[in-house]
Amino acid sequence: MKLLISNQYGAIVMALLPFCYGVLLGNPVWAHLFLFFAWFSLYLMSYPLLNLFKPQLKDKQIYRRWTAIYAGASAVFSLPVLWFNRHVIFFGLAMLPFMAISIHFTRTKNERAMLNDLAGILIFALAGMGAYYFSTNRLDWLMWQVAYLPTLFFIGVTLYVKSMLRERKNPRYYRASILFHCACVAIFLPWQNNALAWVFLPPLLRAVFLPHFKLSVKQVGFIEFVVSALFLFMLVWGTL
Repeated sequence: MKLLISNQYGAIVMALLPFCYGVLLGNPVWAHLFLFFAWFSLYLMSYPLLNLFKPQLKDKQIYRRWTAIYAGASAVFSLPVLWFNRHVIFFGLAMLPFMAISIHFTRTKNERAMLNDLAGILIFALAGMGAYYFSTNRLDWLMWQVAYLPTLFFIGVTLYVKSMLRERKNPRYYRASILFHCACVAIFLPWQNNALAWVFLPPLLRAVFLPHFKLSVKQVGFIEFVVSALFLFMLVWGTL
């Protein structure tokens, strides 16, 4: 049986990067493996679930079936997770309002809205916060760092990808992308946090130069995978 998954592979990277950062910045434990599978099953469930709210789709049986399959898998993996730290469920509950926003934009056939992208980014940030809290039981500054640093990166990714593909002919997105990436570098300089300024430099360079080249969707996706991996590596190096 072939898995029903989204072809937006870049979103998979966005879903996993904050989670991995939260695990590494906290205290990795064996139960993180079950938390990973529970979270990834929930992420996979989001694709068939959102398709159930598309008014243009008539036959939704396959999406109902896969929503149930992924929900069941997530429930099974959640059992050892809740045994280890039951309070992590509150991070999942905090995702529900943002999921409601995604459902709204799906029902109105406006999935590419910037607010919808931001809702997804905040869900991923909550997953990273939960991964950090899971083994540390700390609501501290590092937990918020797990949230806001990848969030800044992903907002920049969203603006950059729009400037490269769907909004390529709209110079406002290119300017917005450059200004945002410059801000991500500049905000850390007054606090002499040069390591974090360096972390955001490669995304800035690709946002400045790559829109001047005609790249295919696959090329953009591959480059973004490399940039995301480099970002995570430099982020761990700059903050651990």
